[in-house]
Amino acid sequence: MKTAAIVIAIAFLAGVSAEGKVKTGREVTVYFVDNAGVPYIIKTGAQAVADKMFDKIGVSVNWKSGRASSDRQLDRDSIVIEFVDNTPSAFHSEALAYALPYEGTHVRIFWDRVRTSSWRRELLAHVMVHEMTHILQGVARHSDEGIMKASWSNQEKAAMQTRPLGFTPHDVELIYLGMDSRRN
Repeated sequence: MKTAAIVIAIAFLAGVSAEGKVKTGREVTVYFVDNAGVPYIIKTGAQAVADKMFDKIGVSVNWKSGRASSDRQLDRDSIVIEFVDNTPSAFHSEALAYALPYEGTHVRIFWDRVRTSSWRRELLAHVMVHEMTHILQGVARHSDEGIMKASWSNQEKAAMQTRPLGFTPHDVELIYLGMDSRRN
């Protein structure tokens, strides 16, 4: 397993551009359905942070507001993120969001739980990236560290205010494999 991680890391670094972006040609379209009134400045700020996080691993995100005009527009490379409010306290009581990785398209973010943070933009970015990664990987799994950790410690939450959490090499490998299988 260590050898595989080293090979992935070397291949990853070999594809890094002068701007520090990995060039993979991988792209995903994300539709926002805002049923919670997320402030525009928070949403676009979170998108910018999420873009940087995905850019580092060579995944480009094409953000769109509203629903796709038809189910046909929701292709294999699309994700729908729905923001909701008034989440019942007993419903996934510790969660800020959830994804349906085996269904392959939908994420629901509990805005009423995210907005209570004093650093909503950074937290929202991390929640979006975490849940989008579940969809892109196509599996319900977590890592021992980084963005795909099941729950972040207070120390990690404090750190993400100044520097986004990263992907493990295994997370990146699963994203690439998942995106490749979504295309086929």
